[in-house]
Amino acid sequence: MDEKNKPRNRRQAFVRLVDYLKPHKGSVAIGVTANIGLGLIALIPPLIYRRITDGVILSDAPAAQRTHTLLLCAAGAMLAYAASALLVFCRSFVMHVLGEKIILELRRSIFSRLQMLSLSYFDSRQTGEIMSRVTNDSEVVESFVNHAADTLISDVIKLFAMVTVMFIVSPTLAAIALVPVPILFVLAFRFSKRVRPLYRRIRERLADINAGIQERISGIRVVKSFAREEYEYGRFDAEASSYYDARVNAVKQWASFFPQVDLLVRSGIVAIWAVGALLVMRGQTTMGTLVMFHSYLGMLYEPVGNLARINDTIQRSLAAAERIFEVVDEQPAIQDAPDAVKIGRIQGRVELENVSFRYEDGEEVLKEVSLTAEPGQIVALVGRSGAGKTSIVNLIPRFYDPIAGRVLIDGTDIRTVTQASLRRQVAMVLQDTFLFNGTVSENIRYGKLEATDEEVREAARIANAEEFILEMPSGYETEIGERGIKLSGGQKQRLAIARAVLADPRILILDEATSSVDSESEYLIHRAMDRLMEGRTTFVIAHRLSTIKHAGQIIALEHGRIVEAGDHSTLLDADGVYSQMYATQFRLAEDAG
Repeated sequence: MDEKNKPRNRRQAFVRLVDYLKPHKGSVAIGVTANIGLGLIALIPPLIYRRITDGVILSDAPAAQRTHTLLLCAAGAMLAYAASALLVFCRSFVMHVLGEKIILELRRSIFSRLQMLSLSYFDSRQTGEIMSRVTNDSEVVESFVNHAADTLISDVIKLFAMVTVMFIVSPTLAAIALVPVPILFVLAFRFSKRVRPLYRRIRERLADINAGIQERISGIRVVKSFAREEYEYGRFDAEASSYYDARVNAVKQWASFFPQVDLLVRSGIVAIWAVGALLVMRGQTTMGTLVMFHSYLGMLYEPVGNLARINDTIQRSLAAAERIFEVVDEQPAIQDAPDAVKIGRIQGRVELENVSFRYEDGEEVLKEVSLTAEPGQIVALVGRSGAGKTSIVNLIPRFYDPIAGRVLIDGTDIRTVTQASLRRQVAMVLQDTFLFNGTVSENIRYGKLEATDEEVREAARIANAEEFILEMPSGYETEIGERGIKLSGGQKQRLAIARAVLADPRILILDEATSSVDSESEYLIHRAMDRLMEGRTTFVIAHRLSTIKHAGQIIALEHGRIVEAGDHSTLLDADGVYSQMYATQFRLAEDAG
């Protein structure tokens, strides 16, 4: 982040956090009132101790009178402490509940925004770093509510009330007691200026650690297969050490600040006792007043010390809030037009008109691509890795927008319809099958959340999945683990097909993933795909050219351009890119046989 923008962003973050508190004015008012009450009640016991010292311990009054005074003072002190305990409970309960509400609202805001953001946002960011903003940063902000939102106001009021009482009782001792206060404020201001940039650095280092852990756990099988445990530990150690260094830097600031504060506070106490003792000896004040001032001194300097602590809490919270609001403020690269309409049930005619496309900060991956897929037609996309096959199918559900040209469905530019209504017409079965941690039925039902159990079972039958599902311990209610870890590759693929069947799309996108499964699974998957493609416009990213002979249209791409288009026989006779690729695969298959 630009250093010049940090103060402005920090102020904006503070204002926005306060905005989150506005709907909870009642809770904040209770917290502030309770804190003010605690501050005012805290003034009472020193006055009582003054009375006990002067009116009981050092008094010449009769014993009975002094005993009566002592009992009244003791009762008053107990009442004050009881009231204080009640207010502590009220304040603590209300503000901690409020803190949890704010965390909930922040997490809702972040997650809601993350769901709205386009795929391009996630292309350039690590999952763990995003997770850190949802979890760790939002928890840090809670301390703003619990320890700063009401304390700052009440401390100012408590400080003013205490100074007023002290000046009424003894102006001389009050003036001496206030000497360290401006120095403390200066120290606190300088301290906050030094630590302000440290906390964002700490949050960033923590996010790096979380991102690294998430990535290494997700890829633990790759780590172990290459015996890279020590290498990954070294990377983690570097990240953890960087976080440690940032934390130690902040600790150094704290360690140098508080001894100075402590020295000033103790200097004030020494001064009060030295001057107070002289005043007592001269008869200009009483011993009880000196005892009272000694009790007040800790409370007098406490709000000033709290100012530094509160500022530290605020700085930590604002550093976290900045990172949160960066996500909340992020605008989706792909947005519905203001006048976008819901697209109805489509026939499935897909056209790309002179489409060019590049990923964010990348080179063009598609260059003036034009193609047409008629309703119900199977279109196969072939080409070497990086030719642009995946980029084409990503444009159809409008995951990205082209930099030139148009994508049309049934003659309608997809930028004029809502993304949600468009994507309900499109289903994807990808090579990297993703399944959620849950049951078999939950994963299939993801294609149609309101589907009945019978509809789920019918989708599984069409996908040739029911046989292996019923053999599982709990059938459709079997937990399949994170990313379907308990299933084979073929089983995961068939569940993904069942999910697509249930969605009943008009346009289907298939990224064949049969190269890593056994022959039986491949056969069952192809049969399931054939059923799924019936009557639907289908785009197939073909890895095995032998599986797309029946495609109505085969499109060969090279370097982001269409170099050939036609059916299987036509392209074989053309002796071009497709023919060469087909011949190469045929020879490889013969050699393998």
